[in-house]
Amino acid sequence: MNKVILVGNVGADPKTFDFSNGGKMASFPLATSRRYKDKEGNILEQTAWHRIQFTADKVDTVARLVKKGSLVHVDGAIRYDTFTDKEGNEVSRTVIHGTAFNILAFPKRKDGEEEAAPEDEEAGGN
Repeated sequence: MNKVILVGNVGADPKTFDFSNGGKMASFPLATSRRYKDKEGNILEQTAWHRIQFTADKVDTVARLVKKGSLVHVDGAIRYDTFTDKEGNEVSRTVIHGTAFNILAFPKRKDGEEEAAPEDEEAGGN
């Protein structure tokens, strides 16, 4: 079984891509953190960045609802992609292919208030 569950903060607004075969993709970075104590008892935090990708029917919903600073829950699977970059180099990377998501908190506005969910929208893409 290949299943990933992540809860973290969105690092940038999603980017969307249209492919020549008619497919679509939305991609965004997600930061997850874990806190732990070192030998001296100091509390430390370790942050990991994940590349999240949604395809098909989730793309428009992700693009509309997910915003930089949102706290989101993502269900998905680990995928290992290989592609050729602009310089002709073969590049390998790990991505999380999202299957569902929920917005747990929208980003805060400059006045400290949480942004509201878009009108008539659920805060999720299940």
